[in-house]
Amino acid sequence: MFKRMIKNRYPPRLWTLAGHTGSGKSTFATQMRGPLLVVDADQRFQEMLDLADDRVVYALSSVAADNTDPDRIVSILAENMPGSDVRTIVVDSLTAIITPLVVRAMVDKDAGREKNLAAAFRAKALAMRQLQDAVTRWGTDVLWIYHIMEARNEKGNLLTRATVPQTELARLTRSINMHIEIVTERDKRGIKVVWARRGRSGMILWDETGKWAGMPERIEEAVYSAGEQDRIGIENAPPEVFPSAEAAIAWGFAQGAFKSLEHARNAYEKLKREKQPQNAREMARLWVADVQARLAAAIDDDDERQGGAG
Repeated sequence: MFKRMIKNRYPPRLWTLAGHTGSGKSTFATQMRGPLLVVDADQRFQEMLDLADDRVVYALSSVAADNTDPDRIVSILAENMPGSDVRTIVVDSLTAIITPLVVRAMVDKDAGREKNLAAAFRAKALAMRQLQDAVTRWGTDVLWIYHIMEARNEKGNLLTRATVPQTELARLTRSINMHIEIVTERDKRGIKVVWARRGRSGMILWDETGKWAGMPERIEEAVYSAGEQDRIGIENAPPEVFPSAEAAIAWGFAQGAFKSLEHARNAYEKLKREKQPQNAREMARLWVADVQARLAAAIDDDDERQGGAG
């Protein structure tokens, strides 16, 4: 017999959390709903157990290599998740799982074992899809953690970039409903809600406890305190700014304006090269207009074909 759906106060916590090394990402994870299951790819979560209060914390595996091998992660989850009491799966961190695959692909290309970088990256792309499906299939909350770092572009400007390829973060967008980031100001740290699928974003919530106590609940209240109609309007409205290029690309693809994620990426990068926007808000305006124009053109083409057929 089918079970009737019950409307929850808030959506499930399907979140990505980005931050610099040592900023408190793993500490934040201890405040998610327990019991927690940790894919401890960074091999540092053991240090955080005292901060988990009375939450039960399970390890995916005591074998370190299992936590960075997508095949083993998939296998262990399939074997142990059915019937478990896990409420949150924490991937800490996605950087430690994906980076070795990127490095291996580049080494294979340079060594001549692969003819081109796209072919070399195929294993990385497949691993990410495999991992994403394996983690999100159980109906639990999920926290995907990855690192960000400072780097200079070709013009020497200092930029903040993710340590996970934009392609993989774009793919991950379909499985999340919020992206949050750790920010610091002088001697305090907080959580910035960069993007939320059906709620407010842009605000910063400062940590007043030193260990993120109660922060997930504060985030939900701040993001989802709007009424249902407001949330629907927020979800359907074109974004005024995107948290990252990968989020913009994923949004464009989700609108149905492109044949593939790669097609969307190429269009986004071409638009950026040609228009040279001065900031993220201007780029978002250009991108939304481009996507909407493509959708309108597709509708016109369909109308013409149907008219010709008639």
